[in-house]
Amino acid sequence: MAIEVAAFLLKEKLQKLRADQTIIHPRLKGRISNAINNLQLLLSFLKDTAESHNAKDQASERTKLLSSIYSAEDIIDTYLLRRARQRLKDLAPLWSQKKVSKGLKNFNNEFVGLHFFSSLKKDQPQPQPQPQPLQSKVLGNVGSATTHEGGSTHRWEKISHLLDMESEAVVQKQDMEELVKDLIPLPQEEQEFRVLPVVGSGGSGKTTMARLIYDRVDIKRHFECRAWVCASRDFNFRDVVVDLIEQVCMTRLSGIDHMGDDILADMLLKALMEKRYLIVLDDVWKVEDWHELTISLPESQNGSRVIVTTRSDKVAELADRWGNPLRLHQICDADRWELLKKQVGKQEAELGEFEDMIIAKCHYSPLGIVLMGGILSTTESSEWPRIIPELPSPGERRSTLLDIVSLSVHELPPRLKVCFLYLGLFPNALEVPVRRLLWLWLSEGFLSPTPAERKRKLEPEDLADMCFEMLVRRKLIEVKKWKLDGTPKTCRMSGVIHDFISPQSADSGIYYIHDNKSIPPKSYKIRRLVEYLEIEKNFNNYIDENLRSFVSFNNKIRGKANREIGIFFKTLIRKKGFALLKVLDLEGVYKPMLSEVVGNLLLLRFLGLRSTVLDSIPSAVGKLPCLETLDLKHTNVTTLPNSIWKAKNLRHLYMNEVHIDAFFQKLTKGSLSGLQTLRGLYVGNEKVVTKGLDRLVNLRKLGLMCHEKSVKAVLNWVLLLPNLHSLKLRSIDEFGKSSKIELVSLEKRTKLCNLYLLGNLAKQVSLSGVLPSRLRKLTLSMLALEKDPMPVLGELPELSILRLFAHSYLGNEMTCDGVGFPKLRVLKLWMLDQLRIWTAMEGTMPILQELEIRGCDELRTINGIEHLQSLKELTLTSMPQSFTEEIKRGIGRKLYIKVNDWKLSRHQVGLCCPMFNSVCMML
Repeated sequence: MAIEVAAFLLKEKLQKLRADQTIIHPRLKGRISNAINNLQLLLSFLKDTAESHNAKDQASERTKLLSSIYSAEDIIDTYLLRRARQRLKDLAPLWSQKKVSKGLKNFNNEFVGLHFFSSLKKDQPQPQPQPQPLQSKVLGNVGSATTHEGGSTHRWEKISHLLDMESEAVVQKQDMEELVKDLIPLPQEEQEFRVLPVVGSGGSGKTTMARLIYDRVDIKRHFECRAWVCASRDFNFRDVVVDLIEQVCMTRLSGIDHMGDDILADMLLKALMEKRYLIVLDDVWKVEDWHELTISLPESQNGSRVIVTTRSDKVAELADRWGNPLRLHQICDADRWELLKKQVGKQEAELGEFEDMIIAKCHYSPLGIVLMGGILSTTESSEWPRIIPELPSPGERRSTLLDIVSLSVHELPPRLKVCFLYLGLFPNALEVPVRRLLWLWLSEGFLSPTPAERKRKLEPEDLADMCFEMLVRRKLIEVKKWKLDGTPKTCRMSGVIHDFISPQSADSGIYYIHDNKSIPPKSYKIRRLVEYLEIEKNFNNYIDENLRSFVSFNNKIRGKANREIGIFFKTLIRKKGFALLKVLDLEGVYKPMLSEVVGNLLLLRFLGLRSTVLDSIPSAVGKLPCLETLDLKHTNVTTLPNSIWKAKNLRHLYMNEVHIDAFFQKLTKGSLSGLQTLRGLYVGNEKVVTKGLDRLVNLRKLGLMCHEKSVKAVLNWVLLLPNLHSLKLRSIDEFGKSSKIELVSLEKRTKLCNLYLLGNLAKQVSLSGVLPSRLRKLTLSMLALEKDPMPVLGELPELSILRLFAHSYLGNEMTCDGVGFPKLRVLKLWMLDQLRIWTAMEGTMPILQELEIRGCDELRTINGIEHLQSLKELTLTSMPQSFTEEIKRGIGRKLYIKVNDWKLSRHQVGLCCPMFNSVCMML
């Protein structure tokens, strides 16, 4: 697996180098082509040949080959570094190219000299001349996720249906009913505290069942507060307790670095003491872990419950003093077959001819069946006769679940395999932000478009979306949280899959995780370092000067600046005076102390400083020639180096209200020409737009705060952006309050699907002539519309989220017509001061699931709320008690109603910064 990953990445790098117009060495391009052919030959061989676990001679040759691949990669990156130093010249020095040519000659010779090269030549005499795109016979029409031009508005269309689906694993009804009965006892039954263990093997459906129950409306109504934490094999008492406190108290803790574990445990105890609570402790591995946690859980005699999911019989028996843990029933053959047919979907009819063969093998756990369905549903049926015999049968050498995980990974093409294995560097208990994952894939260089993909105008960002979609469809990862607009927010792989791939990836050198378990052997060459702990001084001895990536998850220490980060990089760069680092991801690390030494990281493509609370960044950051993504969101950085506006490769720039006027210089030709994301910029002068920003015409996401003097220029600029997907525009004055805004027609912005507007309308306009028809998410604030906007907004066919914030509408009545809002899922009405009557006609909003009404003090009634049959959750925030009681009486069905009592201000809600303390009551 390590060889396949390394070979794919080297091939991608060589293909880029071969297309480089500055290559002038007479033999270099020929040797690059030979190396590419050899690597493609190797990849084809590995795809068709399972690794032999007993062949020591092959293992030795694989080790030599991996070393050769890494050496060739080092030679190329070193050349690129030297060329970056010479970036003011048109050509890199010929002697540098000579070294690359010599290195590739040695690589090709070593490759041909390996013993099993003859097998490669015999089995695969004709290597593929072109790199494989996402489409393949095995994957079917993967590329059809974006069959039109790149930058399509049909993002996530292949997985968006999962938002409305319950978990795909089969859960026995009798198990569900038994657990729910224990959670919600009859009134006459005792209300004593109980722990309810659910025990079963990995992939048996424990977590799935617990999550389905946790999200039920009757469970939400019954328990005053709920919290869910994953203990996992890497259990850390402090982290779990902090997570529980923050969920129970609905706030982020500060100053915890000076608190001992006993103080935190006492905080949790007191927070839960007076509440009827439900806590789910998912994936508890050890008896000692359970013992630690029991200290913090009050045994309140009010019906509180704790669900513990575990693979350990000992943990289950210890946790349940009644001695009756729930052991999940196995699903029968008929249910297995129905589940598999559900996974295969449109190809269900073609599955029938293989029924006997599959039933004979299909004795897997629910997870195993889901994985099998993931393989078949994303594979052309013509390939099924090859794949189905490969499925493991019961009683074979290893666990059939691990075998099917292995088969599922083996069937991935190299590009997807690299992306999937990379997921193993995230902590098992972490819900991985999809944003962060895709950025890392891109910055590592996993997703270079092929010629065919470039012809279809696909950008690397489009390929990242497509790869993520395919891994979800293959059931190798699961979307855990969705954004309101149907965009995946966080993801996670099953604990069984993580336990399988993370050690393999780490042992093979793809990355090294620095935790409290092990120290790398002295011969270990760390190329990607993943930090779970604080960096130790002596750990620098294990870092090779060829380190490519540093990703930190050490975000628990919040009270002191992280000096070790700066020392670490000074030591790394001092070894040879430079570093080959491409990725530096410090998201959540408290104030990492970075110095001007960062300027020596000339190949750096990704600098992630989100949520670090930094006050400034080194000026050298602006001069990094290869930088593609700079993330400063949730920091205190208010100024950027002037040189950042001359960057030629920057594609994504996230800031936190950085003022541009004081230091902006006119953009030179080619500067920021590829910029796709620009967020968090404050524009106070229209000249900034007309003298430079309006040259940025490839933007997909734009988020600005503007002084009213610059709004018109900004809107004219917006009309020049053909690929704009998302626009967030706020007009404010010197004091941060909303200011005048003039609207222009955006009807022709056909790709614009997310629009946020804040400002006071200079004059009333009709929204029907302003809004693009493909909008999916719309937020309006402070516009002071006098005419009911609902008839116009209800005609937007794709609108799924509508948020009307403070002072956006001044009328007394609002009516939603019976045919309006066909796809609306979420509606939020905040601080509409004069609204008294809201009417929902029968047939309107047929799939509305979430409704929040906040601070509408004059609202007296909702006519037709009973027509909103799909509504799952109603949130009433800072609403009069009389209104709350009337709503409760008017709803003739069970519905989860959450009541918040918060102190609000129009300014806070208008700017969408609801940082309030809350008290929640479930009715």
